[in-house]
Amino acid sequence: MAPPYQPIITSDEDIPAARKLRTIYLRPFLLFWLNSLFAEIIFLAVSVFIMTGTRDLLYKVMWTLVFCPLGMGGAMGGLINCFIVDHYYGKKAAHFTGILSLLVLSACNYLCYNLDRRFGWFGANDHPMWFHWRYSMIWGVGYANGLFMFTDKGQERLARRGL
Repeated sequence: MAPPYQPIITSDEDIPAARKLRTIYLRPFLLFWLNSLFAEIIFLAVSVFIMTGTRDLLYKVMWTLVFCPLGMGGAMGGLINCFIVDHYYGKKAAHFTGILSLLVLSACNYLCYNLDRRFGWFGANDHPMWFHWRYSMIWGVGYANGLFMFTDKGQERLARRGL
């Protein structure tokens, strides 16, 4: 009786190909997780030092440094793997990545804005434009990530950095 699954690695010759596939499918998550983490660190710093102070600091840290980067990185990684990886390459894939980023991460940003209006952790009631200027940045970061993942030059740069 055959196993109920398809073995991916069947011999020692398949190991390099499997490692390459692993890298291809992990890159979207890693890039968007790192970029989300970087952006959230900046947003947390601005929130603490300029807008709302250290009130509810534990919730702010958990939200910005744990939940948001994992959620955004996971969502974007999964969607890019489903709709772009193995389907498109080059600038077309970079544009699709930027558009997908704009759609998904803008919805996330708008959700965060509305939650913050309720909880008051990050200053959305007093500084709404702090949340709404981010839409152009979201597209730009998505497009740049697309260039990294889906162009020869970008893949060379990622490989040099160990990603």
